[in-house]
Amino acid sequence: MTNNKLLKLPSQRQLVDRLLHLIEFNHPFIFLSGKPGSGRGTLCESLLAQLPETVRVVSLIGSPAMKMADVRQLLLQQVVARPLFNAQDALADSFFRMLEGKSSTLLLMIERADSLPAELVGELWALCRHNDTLASPHKLAILLSGSDVWCRDQKSALKGRAMPALELEVAPLSAPEQRIFLYEKAKELKIPAALLPKPKVEEILKGAGGHPSAIMQSLEDVMTDRRPKKRQAELPVKKIATVLALAAAGLLALSYLPLFEEAGKEQPQTSTQGMALPDPVATDPLSVGAASGAQGSQASSGTDASVSGNQVARDWQPDAKTLPKKVESETVTTESSNYEGRRVVISDEVVEKLMTQPNVSGALPTAVVDELVGGSSRAAPTGAAAQAQSTASVAKTTPTPAATAPAAAPAPKVALTPVATLNKKARNHYSIQLMGASNTQAVDSFVAEHGLAGKVWVYKTRFRGSPWYVVVQGDYANSTQAKAAIRKLSPALLKGQPWPKSFAQIQKELKQ
Repeated sequence: MTNNKLLKLPSQRQLVDRLLHLIEFNHPFIFLSGKPGSGRGTLCESLLAQLPETVRVVSLIGSPAMKMADVRQLLLQQVVARPLFNAQDALADSFFRMLEGKSSTLLLMIERADSLPAELVGELWALCRHNDTLASPHKLAILLSGSDVWCRDQKSALKGRAMPALELEVAPLSAPEQRIFLYEKAKELKIPAALLPKPKVEEILKGAGGHPSAIMQSLEDVMTDRRPKKRQAELPVKKIATVLALAAAGLLALSYLPLFEEAGKEQPQTSTQGMALPDPVATDPLSVGAASGAQGSQASSGTDASVSGNQVARDWQPDAKTLPKKVESETVTTESSNYEGRRVVISDEVVEKLMTQPNVSGALPTAVVDELVGGSSRAAPTGAAAQAQSTASVAKTTPTPAATAPAAAPAPKVALTPVATLNKKARNHYSIQLMGASNTQAVDSFVAEHGLAGKVWVYKTRFRGSPWYVVVQGDYANSTQAKAAIRKLSPALLKGQPWPKSFAQIQKELKQ
């Protein structure tokens, strides 16, 4: 943090060197005093960084919430690797019992000791006095940091030891040191020079009183609160949005005005039509229609007009015949992370029926149309019409030799790939499945159509108890390479939605 900067200052470096000398040779009981913000914590960090490796450090940062049992537990846990003690016993009893027969070089450093229980200083002083009575005492040094008033009071109360307790005060930085420290930290924080004019620097140094932490706090305030910000031009967003909303509302209202005018003009006509209702019919409409038809054949044209005006239209009656059953079909969909969720397999029986029945089309089947319309409604051709119809049908079914198309040449047969060839492939490798069919003729046509002879592998497996032929292509190290190869296939092959398939799955299907 700030320890490197403070060590560059002569007064701070001199104080750290003195502490190192006292700890290494005299093993004292030291109070490190100073006002809040004077840099006591920073000096302790600097001291720890300069200590030799032979010195074992037991450190603690005090807090007002700590009780004496908590302090003993936190300190004794750092003395030996596997401590065994009672937190209610005094520090001296547990300390020397754990270090019995072991000569150690220790530094007990406690920061903010003035916030810990009052009996801590007494137990630490008793620890030093008991160590002095040992035949081979431990090299023990204790460093307590606190406020200057607390250190002065505690030091005066400690008696009964040949080497009395010492007090070292962390003095404020001199004026040149304050200025050096300020500019060094400003450079480290990348504070622009425009934010630190000479009056501002003098104000910070005057308020800090020579304490490094106060200077740091002032620099952080400059960085966070007083950094100049570019003022951006405010756009009238609200005004623009309001104008656009009003314009849209006006256009919408204008678009509805013609509709209201037409509705007002049509309303009187609708009301007059609703008032002129026909008289109720007292007799059967069917009988009235038949009687009016008979009178119309005998009476004059004037009478026909009057009767036709009184006729009633016959309502449509639904036929009594029931509609055919709903056409249902079954499809099998397989789900997989490798595109199989988009493939639909149709059974061979459905395909054969679609290919052999001539009356199947996009409209309703012929039998359904006959059942809805009625077989008797279609008049059977008689006489010359029947003869003409039969002649036309014969002419349609018997094509002329000129119109007969030549038969297509059969596709060459594709041999199945040996099972040993596919079983030799690495199970973690992938191939691309191009198609699958229930017969070899479809496979032969597919391979011939796309020119894949000698470029694919064809193997036989079973699907739902029936033979199933699969066409795969390529050997790829992983699914990513297989997907990349799919994207490079021709558009004709991509229509079949090819997908990556592992050789582990292929070898499993070969056993079915």
